[in-house]
Amino acid sequence: MRTGGSNYLALLLCIPLILVPVEVGCLLFEKRRRGLGWSSMIVSRKSGHFSIFSALPIAAALYALSMLGTVIVAPFRSAILRTATHWMPSWAIVDGLPKDISPGTLWLGLVLSGLVAPIVEEFYFRGFLMPRIPIAGAWAPALNAALFSIYHFYSPWNYAAIFVAFLPLAYYVRLSGRLAPAIITHCLFNSVGIAVELVRII
Repeated sequence: MRTGGSNYLALLLCIPLILVPVEVGCLLFEKRRRGLGWSSMIVSRKSGHFSIFSALPIAAALYALSMLGTVIVAPFRSAILRTATHWMPSWAIVDGLPKDISPGTLWLGLVLSGLVAPIVEEFYFRGFLMPRIPIAGAWAPALNAALFSIYHFYSPWNYAAIFVAFLPLAYYVRLSGRLAPAIITHCLFNSVGIAVELVRII
């Protein structure tokens, strides 16, 4: 921020510098340690052809369900955010895109936050971590969504919204064994706002 950047840009830079190396590194380490192939690392119980076109309607339904969840918890989120502004420094509050954001930062956000992070996070959280959570039945997806929300530790006001938004994705992957619709939904969740702002300022 002293060099003219923003807290949003700082978070974006964490994706290639921290998120990708740590999460992909964990996957590679486990793959090598266990001597497994990628198909064994990322659990998929469904066999047969599943095209990207088959995934799109499912992703659209998951996205609509996720957005509905965030609307329901919006008042709760706003109350926590109002409280956070009193005990957190202003530079630590990252809520949406900053004002006067540059097109370059938006394009970077579209690539890193809208594409790279969702792919890596879905492979790690839903594909790798969830099948290994030592809880049986319906609780594993709920715990997975809770862990994913707490993983966004820098914005505690978003915990409930992230939980309800990604709970449908976790249950879908658990029941279907397919990651593609969850990845597409996650990409939409992260990129729609950025794309709208990019269109507005260009």
